[in-house]
Amino acid sequence: MDFLQNGIGNSTLWILAGITLMIGELFIPGTFVVFLGISAVLVGILSYFLDWNIWIQFALWATLSGILILIGGATLRKFFPSRTEKSPLSPEEGPGRIVSVTKDILVERKGGRILFQGTEWDAISKTRRIPSGRKAEIIERENLTFIVKPVEFPEET
Repeated sequence: MDFLQNGIGNSTLWILAGITLMIGELFIPGTFVVFLGISAVLVGILSYFLDWNIWIQFALWATLSGILILIGGATLRKFFPSRTEKSPLSPEEGPGRIVSVTKDILVERKGGRILFQGTEWDAISKTRRIPSGRKAEIIERENLTFIVKPVEFPEET
């Protein structure tokens, strides 16, 4: 740890790490990374004035990060509330429409795809898996994800 005493100090490393995390927020969605960065910058500023060992600095960073994530996250949710739009579909939007499954549709998990009005859409099933190549019936829509159920065609004799 000679480099900490000669040249770059703890405070500079904390501040650089904090700035890197805040810039990283632009590439890593989720908002919490910026709070980690702010905490690192604060620890860097405090460690410039106070001679704390590295373990105290890490403990302070973890504590500040947790507090900022809890308080900052709650504050951001007040200003930018998210909502799930779950609405009944109009006849043009497809309730009851039979569509082709282009990628396996899983139960309660995103990843499945349907072909509707010439475009592929995300789809999930509430009841059971629907394999690719089969048909499904549109029930409802949650934001941009369609909820579908498998279509059972009677066997021809």
